[in-house]
Amino acid sequence: MRFWEKGLFFTVNINSDMRRLVIRAATPDDIPSIVKVSLASTTKEEVQGFSAPDWVTFSSSEELRKVWVEENRLKDGLEVIVAEKNGELVGFIVFKMECDHGYIDNIDITEDEQRKGIGRALVEHVENIAKAKGHSVMKTDTTENIEGVPWKSYGFWIKMGYKNKGERLPTKWSFKTIPFDKRLE
Repeated sequence: MRFWEKGLFFTVNINSDMRRLVIRAATPDDIPSIVKVSLASTTKEEVQGFSAPDWVTFSSSEELRKVWVEENRLKDGLEVIVAEKNGELVGFIVFKMECDHGYIDNIDITEDEQRKGIGRALVEHVENIAKAKGHSVMKTDTTENIEGVPWKSYGFWIKMGYKNKGERLPTKWSFKTIPFDKRLE
């Protein structure tokens, strides 16, 4: 396994069929595929009540291009890493390194590739970047709808070792944010 640094990537084997998964820094050429993954990761009906109604950054190539700064970087210091399986983009993760911790902003895997280890590989990759930069804590969050039902990623974060901080932070919409953190070893 090789670390990502300035566009280099590493390859991991996933599942028993040992298909190759390539994790690498995204490029502006990946924008249409990133949008395709975002749109194929969930349905509008499924996400209703769990996210901002006007959140379209990863649902439109035009909107994503507006916030893409250079290489794999977006405005606000966010970085994008993608996962390719058999040459096709199947997932991506958006993160940034703060001064004292890493933060995962978003992760999307196409629906047909979910629960196959791709999300785990992307998160572990970002955690390794954080450790290499000297960070010992990662943070992320998910949402909870007005009925108190958490978004489907809640269980994923728990399995990945992230701890629910016990807070429900209000937003200007009907959902609440559930913050998580993880101590990196």
